[in-house]
Amino acid sequence: METCVVCGEPVDETNSAVCQGCDRRYHLVLRQGQPGKDCGEVWVDELFMSLRFACSNCLPKAAADSPAAGAASRPASPRRLPKTHRSQSPRRYRKR
Repeated sequence: METCVVCGEPVDETNSAVCQGCDRRYHLVLRQGQPGKDCGEVWVDELFMSLRFACSNCLPKAAADSPAAGAASRPASPRRLPKTHRSQSPRRYRKR
């Protein structure tokens, strides 16, 4: 059985993930409401539309490498599209 790269305690495959920075396993609760501890994070990389996994040791480097830097430390908030006004809508031209 492997040990967690962050805390050194044993990890199993059910509540752990592999860090994309150091390729080592760390504790991560994979479902909300499940008991356990998190020794890292997972977030959505908006540029590549993929999940990124990082242990607490590699988290600062992984967040800096990601175009969505800062998304590692907080969940992504939904984007709101700006309201369009008539002056911003595309102009329609009449045929002559």
